[in-house]
Amino acid sequence: GAGAEGLMGCLFCRSPRVVLLYPAVRDHYGIAGGTYDFLRCEECGSATLDPLPAPDTLAALYTPDYTFKPDETPRAGLRAVLGALEWRLFYGRGYRRRLEIFRRLTGLTAGRVLEVGCGSGLFLDYLRRAGYEVEGIEMSKTDVEYARARLGLPVLHGTLETQPLEDDRYDAVLMIYVLEHIPNPHEILARVFRLLKPGGWALLGLPVMDSGQARLLGARWSAVTEAPRHVAIPSVAGARRLLEAAGFREIRSAPSPLVENAGHIALSLLPGAATPCSCGRPGLARELLYRCAGALCMLPGLLLACAERFPGGERARAGTMFFCGRK
Repeated sequence: GAGAEGLMGCLFCRSPRVVLLYPAVRDHYGIAGGTYDFLRCEECGSATLDPLPAPDTLAALYTPDYTFKPDETPRAGLRAVLGALEWRLFYGRGYRRRLEIFRRLTGLTAGRVLEVGCGSGLFLDYLRRAGYEVEGIEMSKTDVEYARARLGLPVLHGTLETQPLEDDRYDAVLMIYVLEHIPNPHEILARVFRLLKPGGWALLGLPVMDSGQARLLGARWSAVTEAPRHVAIPSVAGARRLLEAAGFREIRSAPSPLVENAGHIALSLLPGAATPCSCGRPGLARELLYRCAGALCMLPGLLLACAERFPGGERARAGTMFFCGRK
């Protein structure tokens, strides 16, 4: 097809050949009003949101509860127990596996690491404990305060574009579940390339349009209903083309941790179990109900997340993937 007349092109491969994929998508958290369309690129299979929200509009769509914080105050009684269990069974397991994947893909066991969009700093803290020298950037003031005060992390408040960082400084720059939120990925990766030392690695965590869960869940997939915070979702080919266009080589990929993939499936089945929803609503009973129901949804999520990893290796197409490239 010739694409949709007057609509924007693919944010990943820059092809103008886009067609309507999912019309009238609504924010599953109910934070943004209205509806959005996702367009599919006929060249690489990636999806791009239409229309793209303005940057100041995007910033207002993230609540203080958007990221998980296991010991945030005030939390007491059952809420504290719930947070501790969630950390031990879900986030902690996922971060341990993230570290293994990062080391396997890049070969880095030490060095200076920058995490862009580090949220509340939980994975950054995990990297520090593993022996890396870490820095972070985060646009959420609430998350920056948590990372600094509770975890003692060197996290800057702002975006990559606004920080006067030194070129050729980092052994690795991480953007885990961040680039799908950014309407100018080519410019961002060009900056990442400059920040890296020669031989340094960029690591991207991204949802993938040509995955099993994307095909099965369609417009109900949590990566789609995260619109308009998700402005684009790449295919594997789209993610590779983005890294190649920025000058990266030795591009590698692997499925993200199994528990993380299962979590995205669970949120597709029950968006109300997500942290911004359940923790943002009044009433402990309601919060517990949603979190427990979300935990039950993890069971079918784990089954599908296991199945979509076959045949494995470079041909794996999990719902969320890690991609890395070397400068």
